[in-house]
Amino acid sequence: MRKLIPLLLLLFVACAATTPAPVATAPVAGAAAAPPCTAGHSILNATLYVQSSAEFRAAAIGTFAAARRALDEALADKTRVGATEETEDGPDQPPAIVVDVDETVLDNTAFEARMIRQGITYDAAQWKQWTAEGAATPIPGAPEFLAYANSRGVTVFYVTNRDEDEREGTRANLQRVGYPLIENRETLLLRIDNSDKSPRRREVAKAYRILLLVGDDFNDFASGTREGSWADRNALLEKMSGWWGTRWFMIPNPMYGSWERAAIGSGGTPCEQLERKVQALKP
Repeated sequence: MRKLIPLLLLLFVACAATTPAPVATAPVAGAAAAPPCTAGHSILNATLYVQSSAEFRAAAIGTFAAARRALDEALADKTRVGATEETEDGPDQPPAIVVDVDETVLDNTAFEARMIRQGITYDAAQWKQWTAEGAATPIPGAPEFLAYANSRGVTVFYVTNRDEDEREGTRANLQRVGYPLIENRETLLLRIDNSDKSPRRREVAKAYRILLLVGDDFNDFASGTREGSWADRNALLEKMSGWWGTRWFMIPNPMYGSWERAAIGSGGTPCEQLERKVQALKP
């Protein structure tokens, strides 16, 4: 056996010396190139996250739970206001809250799924068809929060950038999911001249004490943020830091919003925008 060991070692070394090193293979002619851009894929992960993840549900439910606690505090403090447009010194004004609609109290991810399956991100005509259907479902936590606000005598105003011709379908959708609407005043405030929501909040503040705001986009809270730069938006974010989670409540929306323009600018095709998003990533 001892005589065999050196022989085996000698054979092993000989084999190792004669085995050729791996050679890099050339690309196969006609191999598939990188797949072309499919615009709809840019919102695929985000839509799936909102539709399917326990993490999104937890974030939304937690946000509305915090808003409920803040509502109780605001009702107990007649001097407290939740909107910068609230300048009336009228503690006896009836209380109100202002909420956005899309991706704040209504979930439109079924529409986003339609777009993704067509390889696009948005189509105006199909959006009108969707809102006319009135088929959006509630954002988790929103029904309980709005019902609680209504039970405390707080008027809920829905400030949305849907158009006037979408009023009927939107109102029907809100009613279908059980959200509070009142008969003696129009509380569904749609886009009029532009997308800035500050003038509509100011109108509410003339007759009501706005206690808090809930939205999914910075424009739902402050004027000038829809087209603002990244630096301007973050400066305002810091300035109003004491209001987040106490008077202002943000529902996560990774699918779309004014944050995209702040990050990559506007214009270009969806695929060009997707490339600019890649370039905008921080190292």
